[in-house]
Amino acid sequence: MIHSAYIWRTVAIWLMVTLPLTGCWDRREVNDMVIAVAMGVDRAEEGYTVSAQVVDPAEIASKKGSGRAPVTVYKERGKTVFEAVRRMTTMSARKIYFSHLRMFLIGEEAARQGIGHAIEFISRDHEFRTDFYIAIARESRAEEILNDYPAIEKIPADKMFSSLEMSSKSWAATGTVKLDELISDLMTAGKTPVITGIRYLGDIEEGKTRKNVQATESPAQLKYDGMAVIRKDKLVGWLDEEESKGYNYIKGSVRSTVGVIPCPGEEGNLALENIRTSSRVHVNRGSRTPKINIHVKVIANIGETQCKGNLADPAVFRDVEKIGEERLAFILEKTLKKAHDVKTDFIGLGAALHRSAPGAWARLKSHWPERMDSVPVHFHVDVKLRLSGKTKGTFLEKVKE
Repeated sequence: MIHSAYIWRTVAIWLMVTLPLTGCWDRREVNDMVIAVAMGVDRAEEGYTVSAQVVDPAEIASKKGSGRAPVTVYKERGKTVFEAVRRMTTMSARKIYFSHLRMFLIGEEAARQGIGHAIEFISRDHEFRTDFYIAIARESRAEEILNDYPAIEKIPADKMFSSLEMSSKSWAATGTVKLDELISDLMTAGKTPVITGIRYLGDIEEGKTRKNVQATESPAQLKYDGMAVIRKDKLVGWLDEEESKGYNYIKGSVRSTVGVIPCPGEEGNLALENIRTSSRVHVNRGSRTPKINIHVKVIANIGETQCKGNLADPAVFRDVEKIGEERLAFILEKTLKKAHDVKTDFIGLGAALHRSAPGAWARLKSHWPERMDSVPVHFHVDVKLRLSGKTKGTFLEKVKE
């Protein structure tokens, strides 16, 4: 009797262990699907036009290639984004799989009417991860951007992903935004999203053909240009290059960039390479109307100089630092003015008040974007030079006539 009970107990444990290992209920064979690497959403007369850039695995894996395009773009319309995606099955022989998405683009017209519905589907559907980048197709439709035939990279989505990632690390006038960050900014009181824009340069029609990679200078190229300011969920304006840099300085997301300033006391320019940046927002609650102090600290190297002054002189060194501080303060003030002009708090001043001065925020949050300029904001900029490069001076001052 004891032996029988032991056997049944062993069988029960074995079943409990092995049942979860029977396989995935929703597994899909690779041969039954195609992989989407980019997706675009544009407005249509009734609803949306959705584009999906999918890869040809055989063409990507082949060393020689067959001459076929490495990617295909499917496009369909629907009253909702989900309906358009499912309607693509009438064109594709396989179901489109979105778990490896690299880029998600929204056309400017669609963004001006609202991005909320465009991203609601991808935030809900279990197939979409959140590690792709989001961008706005500036002065064009997302489907036009996805039809680009890029040089160097076989897959356009990879080129867009890598270019955005590299420019955000090295130039500071762009920024990477992922789905969870975008939704968080949309839902955060006193903070609105900012999304990098991408545009076409050159002939759009030639950019769709193989001619675009057969010339040393491509007739059509994609370029990240400016950052879109979103209020509620609608695009309301664009930041130019300086304002985009100012936004990233305030946000504290500048990793490296180059800034140009005039030579102290003479003609010519000097390029500073920012190698480390930090930002801190402090709310002064000493009075009924709070004051916001934004501290930005930059450590930089001298990357290039047209100046004849002796950079080894501590006085000249300090003059360069002071000019760098004045120039950066100008950019930050320009960015703040843009927030006041478009009446959109993309800087996050309201969020800072909400965290540090909830009583003041309770008084000001009603119609906050219109009342934002009533709160004084002071910038405190500190630029420190670390090195002047491999040489302290410049060989230009020793060039013989």
